[in-house]
Amino acid sequence: MSIQKQTWTLIQTDLSKDQNEVILKDDEHHYAFHVLRLSSGEEVEITNCKGLKAVGCIDSANKKSISIKIDKISELKKSSPEIHLWLAYPKPATLEEVVSSASELGVDHIHIFKADKSAVKSPIKIEKMERISQESVRISKSAFAAKISCYNNLNELFQKIIDLNNKNRLILFCDESHIYEGKIRNSIYSVLREQFKNDLEEICLLIGPEASFSDKERLLIHETITKNSVSLGNNILRVPNAVLSALGSIINFKNDH
Repeated sequence: MSIQKQTWTLIQTDLSKDQNEVILKDDEHHYAFHVLRLSSGEEVEITNCKGLKAVGCIDSANKKSISIKIDKISELKKSSPEIHLWLAYPKPATLEEVVSSASELGVDHIHIFKADKSAVKSPIKIEKMERISQESVRISKSAFAAKISCYNNLNELFQKIIDLNNKNRLILFCDESHIYEGKIRNSIYSVLREQFKNDLEEICLLIGPEASFSDKERLLIHETITKNSVSLGNNILRVPNAVLSALGSIINFKNDH
């Protein structure tokens, strides 16, 4: 029985549609040459994490650079509706975990804001979050990394999103301020089933900090942002698990439509 050889994905953010050769240097060269130990003649995939995906063959590989001859470049399109995660700033380790998992699952845009009860007040290292999102492309075999945006508070996020465009969007607020007993009311799947439309352009998932939202933020959410409070079940979940649970429901529902 033959075993299919792994085709590795490499990242080249300046990849263009008319390229016939890619030269890997610095970090990506280190990853390909020293970690993966790729050599001449091996087939690889290359993406710019913005929709371009190339297939090529390594022409030469040495300790300074790797040259890849491009055979084919495809420009992929994002599927609709786009998925946006509105995430209250958690602890740095948690944020990295969430950015990696959400990007791997196919979230299009992660909007990180500082909630009143966010545990960490230090600046968000956006370049590091972008690198983590790009790294997820290696696992998922996608051609898109999630875009990362940061905001000083929830109101700033909401105002910028609404002011920039008038898209047809569904905003879902994961409200786990109390535990339901017995039958789940307003489950995320039931709200998706009731409000999903074929012309929907965005599904936005709002996740708060583990200490929950402040009264001021809850007032803003319920009176201005969305009436769609959804439940993920009878158990209170940590931020990473809440994100994965909610995104799993959204992605499965999206794929079925």
